Amino acid sequence: MSELLALKNEINLRFDYLTISLQLAQQHMGLISESNAVELVAKKETKRTLLEVEKQARYDKELNRLTHSNYVQHIQNKIHNEVIKRIEAQLEDTQKLFNEALGFDQNLPTLLDALATRATSISKIEPIAAGMPWLYDELIRLINSPKYRRVDSNGKVVVVESLKTALSYLGVENIKMLIPSIAYRRCLPQITDPFPKIKVQLMDASIGTAMSCKKLAQVNKLDSYNAFLLGLFHDFGKIVIVRLFFKFFDQVHREALVEAQNEGKPDEHFALGEVVLSETFLLEAIKKYGYILSTELLSQMPFKRLAFVEAMQEFASNKEIADMSPMGKVLVQGEAYNRYRTLKANKLISLEEAKVYLRQFYLPKGALAELKLTNLRDFDIILDDK
Repeated sequence: MSELLALKNEINLRFDYLTISLQLAQQHMGLISESNAVELVAKKETKRTLLEVEKQARYDKELNRLTHSNYVQHIQNKIHNEVIKRIEAQLEDTQKLFNEALGFDQNLPTLLDALATRATSISKIEPIAAGMPWLYDELIRLINSPKYRRVDSNGKVVVVESLKTALSYLGVENIKMLIPSIAYRRCLPQITDPFPKIKVQLMDASIGTAMSCKKLAQVNKLDSYNAFLLGLFHDFGKIVIVRLFFKFFDQVHREALVEAQNEGKPDEHFALGEVVLSETFLLEAIKKYGYILSTELLSQMPFKRLAFVEAMQEFASNKEIADMSPMGKVLVQGEAYNRYRTLKANKLISLEEAKVYLRQFYLPKGALAELKLTNLRDFDIILDDK
């Protein structure tokens, strides 16, 4: 493996760990937390010469601990292997996953297609949006929030209750980013203990990639809206894998506890109490199935004006960037740039690493300067004052 590829894989691995939690990413890089440092000092200070009987007792205790730890690890692997088997069985029916695990609104492709037309207007969008009650609720909540609410000439807050009024206030350009982002957020898993930050990291990663792709498309004079949606939706497969993983882990773990109880296996039942969801198995499942599944899910969307599948296939298959379509290049470059910015914000990448990492993606001339000025977390919504 070349040094460049090794660095690329290392940066991607850091980002994957960060998706689970910042602590895991820091541990992966060998950063020692303050609590660990205190513990090491305490051990050093209490070190003393032990009597032979004490040494033997400690040895026996450590041996028992290791034996128990190995047994727990065996049970944990067994549980997670069953989880993977159940996920693989689900992957055979992507239509079902699209409808149930992803929960993507069937009316949304029609609305996004309408937003993709140059001649679109609020009057054309409103009848389609009206068929999605959840969207009405979200937009009304948004437009009446302190950040966007309006006041009349007397300083009284104007409460918006009509979908058409909310859409008109927001305007088409804002809606083109807000509606798909709201839809994306609805697809995210809500309960991911013991890693509660996953849904936040997934959302941030997709928004950041979407905004990077949009800017890169503008630099390349490509369809920036298509690029934005491709960047936003490219992690759909990852979302489904995370949903299924947490669902099946709880299911398999619960079944194993009941079985051990019913079959009179106290040691196994006790060990199961120490089994926790493994980030290693989770990341392996995401890496193995995530982007391939994204391609399958995007192909389920009946778009007429938007095109994602070719670029997503190139991305998922790790096609050489020189051989990619223009939109495929935008996706791989947009994702890489967002990963760099995210790792930089969390102090998980050095300046030298960043230079070498980004150089591998052959960003177009002037793109980095434009991307540096791009807000990757906010849409900079500007409301129509009329």
